[in-house]
Amino acid sequence: MNDLPNHFVIDGLVHPALPMPLKPSWIEGAADDGFDLLGRARDRYHGVLRCRSCETLSLTRINVFRDHTAPCRACIRDRREADAATLGAELLGPDPRDRHYGHYRLSCGHTVRRQFHRMTTAAAGGHAIDCETCREVRYADEARAFGWTLVGPATSGRSGYRRYRHGCGHGQDISIGNMAWGDCSCGGCGTDWSGQPSFVYLFRIDLAGLPVVKLGYSARPAKRLRHQLGIDRAVRTEVLRVVQMASGNLAVRDESACHRHMREAHPGAIVPKAVFGDAINTQGEIYHATALPVLQALLDRIAARHGGPDSSG
Repeated sequence: MNDLPNHFVIDGLVHPALPMPLKPSWIEGAADDGFDLLGRARDRYHGVLRCRSCETLSLTRINVFRDHTAPCRACIRDRREADAATLGAELLGPDPRDRHYGHYRLSCGHTVRRQFHRMTTAAAGGHAIDCETCREVRYADEARAFGWTLVGPATSGRSGYRRYRHGCGHGQDISIGNMAWGDCSCGGCGTDWSGQPSFVYLFRIDLAGLPVVKLGYSARPAKRLRHQLGIDRAVRTEVLRVVQMASGNLAVRDESACHRHMREAHPGAIVPKAVFGDAINTQGEIYHATALPVLQALLDRIAARHGGPDSSG
């Protein structure tokens, strides 16, 4: 104990050394974690460790290096700073609300909040780290090149979509990928399917031992049922209802909203692809016949909103 220093300077603060013994098992536990146990400070529960890699001192609870693995926060910080530098960024500091996140200044000058492990993976070449602000500017530039203005998040909340306004004044949600290539049409003034009248439909398909219904959209519902779904001619089918929409864009928007409602409120009504298999040439949008009242109610709402012709089979 005669070699015990009078104090330790840790993170710029002076901690008086406590004249208390160091058990051999503590010294061994610290050594296993890559530290030298120099003494005790603050109280009887804490030991002073010196990292053998960076020689930084730390005040650590004895039970940590005795029973677990003690980390060197200085080494961790150095690694995180190195990861950031590899990406052309600067680590500003940890997020006080979540120890798994840090705040970084990217090369563009904007500040972002990222998970530390994501930055480590990116630094190793696993993926890119981009800036949300710059990304939205890029989306706006891509839209402008094709006569659109980026408005903001998609009103539908769909991932990978944004809300855009066409030069004619019409607004709609469009896939970011489609907009990047100009592969989109205005639902207000366009001349392709998205701008032409369409229908939200409801079909009944009596598969053997499995009567089901399908909700979807199409400019020609009857053709969709009889020719495009690949249903065996011996299977009884019926167009139960169609609701006319002013454009294909409106039809796909409302049809998607119906399927989203069914997934969230009535997941048990969904018939998986593995169940109906190749009997219907579609990947989804098939429901048990018992869901018919719910689907009819959804179509009632669509018809009431748009006021278009509504016919039943």
